[in-house]
Order: sequence, then structure tokens, then C-alpha cells
Amino acid sequence: EKVAEKTDLARIITKAKVFKLVTEGGAVVGCVYEKGGQNFQEFGPVIFATCGFGADFTSNSLLAQYRPDLMHLPTTNGEHCTGDGIKMGEAIGAETIDLEWVQVHPTGLVKPDDADAKIKFLAAEAL
Repeated sequence: EKVAEKTDLARIITKAKVFKLVTEGGAVVGCVYEKGGQNFQEFGPVIFATCGFGADFTSNSLLAQYRPDLMHLPTTNGEHCTGDGIKMGEAIGAETIDLEWVQVHPTGLVKPDDADAKIKFLAAEAL
């Protein structure tokens, strides 16, 4: 963040969703993202600061692929934690490691009016 504040060599873009990596000669040279209903492109080095994938319970999810034994459990990951960044990287040939190491947090708060919700709030965050 400090680099981005002091120079134009780096930019931090928040509240945006990258949906395409721009490649050239096998290298990532930029990305295309959506923010506020509009698409934008950025060119230069791309650093992913992504979340996990514990909130994607679909049959083609990373959770289903690497830890199908956990699919029945709820998660304390936010709804946005669907592994999109990891999937984009894999789609262009990036290698991943240790995706089978998924933390299971036993302290999700249960909302009485939605006890069966797959996404729980982390109790430690509420205390």
C-alpha cells in the first residue's frame, strides 16, 4: 500500500473482480476486471491477493476437487471465497500446491433463523 501511495509504479484496485488474465508469449502481462458495472484493463505485472475457495459448494469447485470429504460441512469463508483467482491461474497453466490443506474452523456461529446455512460467521470475529 505504501508503494502505491508514493509512486505510480503500483496500483491497488479495490471492490473489483478480475475475470481474465491477459497473456503474451506464455507470460501474464495484465488483466481485465469489472468494477462498478464497467470493464477495465490494466497492463504490467499482476499480483493476486485472492481469498480461499471454501464457499464454493458446486460440483466443479476446488473444494470438490481437492477435499470432497469436506463438501458437507459449512464454512466460515465469505460468500466471495470461491477460488476464482486460483481457477484463472490454472486455466492458463499456473501450477498450484497444497490445495488439499483446507482449514476447518469449529467455531462458526449458528443463526437460529437459518441454522442450516452453509456459510457461517466466524465466532472469533464476533467476540
